[in-house]
Amino acid sequence: MAKLLKHVGKFGEKPCVVVFRELPGEQDYCLIVQTDNLESRQHDDLMNVVQSLEAQEANDISEVLFRRQFTDGSNMLNSLHYGKKLQKVPVGLVQLTPAPNQSLPLEQVNAEVRKLKGGYTPPITDETHLKETAKSTDESSQEEVASADDEGVASIAKNLLAQATLMEEDATALLKEAETKKQEAFRLDPSLRPPGRPKKIR
Repeated sequence: MAKLLKHVGKFGEKPCVVVFRELPGEQDYCLIVQTDNLESRQHDDLMNVVQSLEAQEANDISEVLFRRQFTDGSNMLNSLHYGKKLQKVPVGLVQLTPAPNQSLPLEQVNAEVRKLKGGYTPPITDETHLKETAKSTDESSQEEVASADDEGVASIAKNLLAQATLMEEDATALLKEAETKKQEAFRLDPSLRPPGRPKKIR
């Protein structure tokens, strides 16, 4: 049986990696990277991370990319963002492909994940999780629901923080670029420079 691979799919007929399954406040949209649009080295680096145990155990690969680097030393999530490789697309146009001959609508997967975060716990058969489950059999179902809700909130909070960080860095870069262009304009035509404030006499 082929090993199932999370976070990979297709946007139309083009292969992609789903970086954010859904956006906070915009659950009908997701952020993807079309892998065919990446340079060979970046493509290999990204897919190596996608296939890693860390990524496969994560619900959202964005958290992993935020901690990983490309071969050139750049932060993966930042690099994809500034390189305009992250695309905001409708969830309904993305199909997850966990196996070569298997296709699942991302919209359906997101709906199921939201159910899980709402308190439903799927059956788990691996030995490690069974031991953990046995230890917690005396906990009430109310506590389990609270725990699932906390996990969902924490995941959304991390995604929001990552997006806020990227937006702040983007805004800083734009402000610097704007200032550089203004100074170049003033150099070419000094008459455009606004009159400065008189210096204070101490």
